[in-house]
Amino acid sequence: MDRSDGHFRAMARLLPADVPAVWHPVDDALIAGPEGLLRDPRELFTPDVVTQLDAVLGFEGTLSRCRDQLVHTPLVVNLTASTLMGDHTRKVTVMSIADALRLGATAVACHLNFSAPGENEMIQHFGSVVAEARRFGMPVVAITYPRGVRGDGSDENYFGLRAADPDGFGRKVAHAVRVTAELGASVIKTVYTGTAESFQRVVDGACGVPVLIAGEEYDRTPEVLYRAETAVEVGARGVAFGRQIFERKDPASFLYELRDRLRIAYAKCCSGAAHSPTT
Repeated sequence: MDRSDGHFRAMARLLPADVPAVWHPVDDALIAGPEGLLRDPRELFTPDVVTQLDAVLGFEGTLSRCRDQLVHTPLVVNLTASTLMGDHTRKVTVMSIADALRLGATAVACHLNFSAPGENEMIQHFGSVVAEARRFGMPVVAITYPRGVRGDGSDENYFGLRAADPDGFGRKVAHAVRVTAELGASVIKTVYTGTAESFQRVVDGACGVPVLIAGEEYDRTPEVLYRAETAVEVGARGVAFGRQIFERKDPASFLYELRDRLRIAYAKCCSGAAHSPTT
């Protein structure tokens, strides 16, 4: 991992020292189309939302359009893309680190789908991005999922396996996470595995690289907060929630509650009380 002063300072901006991080990915506008408050992201990034975010992850279009609102918010520029209209599991390069620096990025991100047909190419590209980013002291975020392709061409996210066998799913996620940790990821965004025990394997396997959980499909139930709390209690460094924020009518209220719940979970993690035999 990069040990330069630039990398250290950038990581300090992205991950606050004493509270779990809350990142807001808005890259779904490219992937799935302009849904929810992403129809016009300028309506999303109100002061009461922006002040609760530690970073925003996205592509040039949204980040440039909202630059006045996000002038004090760390930006993570996604260098890779695909859409649901095409070969969604095969991420291709759409920007360079130089482009991201021009936008004022604090970090860059690359998406890797493991067990997808283009896995080897995505691994190769990620390694080259890490090597180049190291020259600038820039953190590289790995968006890391086990995601293949079913016989009918649809995505295989292995969520059936998660429901039936969280430990088996956890091993898949842990392997995918470990690959990007080995290649020099600074932060890893991945999917929750279903149980505290199975996600503990993921955190341990990351070898100290901070792990954030994705929000997945929009969920109105308390389950999304439970997943976030449980992940942080076993060592996740925070959340990277997209749809859980931009599809809500009142994202600010949700963020207030999320942050409160994450602070309590983080205190349990730091005290060693979370999921111990005595709790």
